Amino acid sequence: MSKNFLKKLQNYIFQEKLLAQGDSVVIGISGGSDSIGLALALNELRSKYDLKLQLVHINYHQRGEDSNQDEQFVQNFADKNKLSLRVLQYEEATIITGNLEERLRDFRYQQFEAIRQELKFDKIAVAHIQDDQAETLLMNLLRGSGLQGLTGIKVQRDFLIRPFLIFSKDEIKNFLKENQQKFCLDKTNLKADFTRNSIRLELIPFLEEKYNPKIKENLGKLAVNLQTENEINQFFIDKIYLDLVREEGNQLVLDISKFDKFLIGVWKRLFRKIIFNLKGDLKNISNNNFQEFKKIVDSEKSKTQTMQIGKIVLKKNEDCVIFSKVQ
Repeated sequence: MSKNFLKKLQNYIFQEKLLAQGDSVVIGISGGSDSIGLALALNELRSKYDLKLQLVHINYHQRGEDSNQDEQFVQNFADKNKLSLRVLQYEEATIITGNLEERLRDFRYQQFEAIRQELKFDKIAVAHIQDDQAETLLMNLLRGSGLQGLTGIKVQRDFLIRPFLIFSKDEIKNFLKENQQKFCLDKTNLKADFTRNSIRLELIPFLEEKYNPKIKENLGKLAVNLQTENEINQFFIDKIYLDLVREEGNQLVLDISKFDKFLIGVWKRLFRKIIFNLKGDLKNISNNNFQEFKKIVDSEKSKTQTMQIGKIVLKKNEDCVIFSKVQ
């Protein structure tokens, strides 16, 4: 099993072009089964790929003594496998925005990237798995997400790679068992209080038993197919964007003279791309915002019309809409 596991991993790495010979990799490690499995597997492949590995563990201090025990466990794991480890401590900022999960995620990826740049490493590897992909897709489906939301977790984005997306939780635990490798258990993952945990503990087991025992694997395949469709769509949106949008100082100006020539879905994605380029994200951008935008675009009133979305101001003048950010 262990050899089969590593062979499957190598094939996935080759197929997705995740690693090159001589790569240096920052590995996020929590102490749980997935990240311990990832660190162990990449360490097994270290000589084959001539890898340089750097473990990074973040103690969030959210679970009392359990958090400290996880830190010590990871330290012992690193020492045993002769791997370099960097331990970071999370301290809550004075100004708090967003929910706790978002703050911890943002901090985690910021620190991983900072260390990658400091060490001049090539990649950052994190241990998302097939189960995470299925949970994410179902969670976004229940929220009513569009195509982009349903693409789920990508195997690679910039310097970030996810070599374990092809594996189920059971495969990883079997790999660890065969290597007599222990791991930490986060007890909060066993409570169905939160949406993701409820999907993991209640909805997916129900779907497996009642409808399809391979639901997680099939949802993973669906996510990959949707990612392909999304990439095709994005390719054409990017071409249209270059044709219709121009920069004027700190403003983006959209030519709407050709508005009727495109499907509504094209304009929705174009609208979201403009907002993203100005705002840096699409948080709190809803379909209602787009409908309001479309309403002023379709309007035949001759006077200038304006609308505001957070700190983004839209102004319609004749055959263009000017998007600007309020300082």
